Amino acid sequence: MTENKLDVYYHNRHVGTLAEMPDKRVAFQYAQSWLNEGFPISPFSLPLKNEVFIPKEGSRDKFLGLFGVFADSLPDSWGSLLLDKYLMSIGIKKESVSTLDRLAYIGESGMGALEYRPCKKSDYSIDISGIDYDMIASECEKILTSKPSDQLDMLYNLAGSSGGTRPKVLLSENGKEWIVKFPASNDPSICGKREYDYSLCAKKCGINMTETGLIKSTVCEGYFKTERFDRIVNHKKFVITFSGLLETDYRAPSCDYDTFMKAIRVLTRDNKEDVMQMFKIMCFNVLTHNLDDHTKNFSFVYDDERQWRLAPAYDITYSDTYWGEHTTSVNGKGKDITDADLIKVGTNAGLSQKKCSELLDEIKENIKDLDIYLNHKPKRKSGKVKPTDRMSELSAKEE
Repeated sequence: MTENKLDVYYHNRHVGTLAEMPDKRVAFQYAQSWLNEGFPISPFSLPLKNEVFIPKEGSRDKFLGLFGVFADSLPDSWGSLLLDKYLMSIGIKKESVSTLDRLAYIGESGMGALEYRPCKKSDYSIDISGIDYDMIASECEKILTSKPSDQLDMLYNLAGSSGGTRPKVLLSENGKEWIVKFPASNDPSICGKREYDYSLCAKKCGINMTETGLIKSTVCEGYFKTERFDRIVNHKKFVITFSGLLETDYRAPSCDYDTFMKAIRVLTRDNKEDVMQMFKIMCFNVLTHNLDDHTKNFSFVYDDERQWRLAPAYDITYSDTYWGEHTTSVNGKGKDITDADLIKVGTNAGLSQKKCSELLDEIKENIKDLDIYLNHKPKRKSGKVKPTDRMSELSAKEE
């Protein structure tokens, strides 16, 4: 459909060009102007060098042949489902759509700040004043259950390149950009309120999150909304997920929190505030049964001072995995995680044992607000978490 090339932009500056190879991997080369005054958009995989970068063989399975930083721009299951249905509605078979086509359909609406040109995104204006969220939830359910919906165009354009499995829309309201989530097929009606309660508790624990809220509903306990950290008024922030940075498949266990800590220390130049934030998030996830703590649920932001910082926490809620363990392991363990395991990760990252114990005790005290959810845990299944393949590489970079 498109030519086999696509240009990448950041704040209207030409970053470089993507080109599809015969084997469906997508190569990348920086523009000369970006080499002169830009920054490495994926520090471990795409350093500022005048060469053609080619993804590894495994990228076809993990990232549709892309480098991780560009795969971050693609939607996950919900957004992909909407795109496929939208293409079908205009007579295009999804099998004929290349990876570069998919990025072109994302165009300027991707998460983060990267934009892709030429853009195929349709020009569709939506008035959100008086929007009926229960109606949107109902239409989302129709899409998930393969029933016809006469609101497909609206859902497709509101979804942008949103990630995750739960249906969601992206909205502008009162000068802020928001994500609003709706229940997936197997979600309980309480899921929106639960995530809102988790966000309040996480903030009480000192975890950095954006503004959150709960939208009223007549059919459930409410819809969770959260302010986007990759947007401020008329400005897009550059974001890369840990999955994109480390080139790891977020759909399977592939990392340990120890790896996350090493990445933070390398990228932020050992910023202690960010190290403590990750320690708090790790402890909170373990203590509040957030097992779906995969590598796409953590991100870095490149700020206006040309520094990498840990992004605010997101997707903090009660969750399970089908194997019954954390997707990101703690001190090599996916289950039966002890205080000693948590503290070990913290001390390995340079925090004192005393500080780790204080932070852990503080979180234990504050999560009592979530007892209503935590006292009804389902039984866990057994399984093993695969060790990370990036720990030695990050350790070498740190040294």
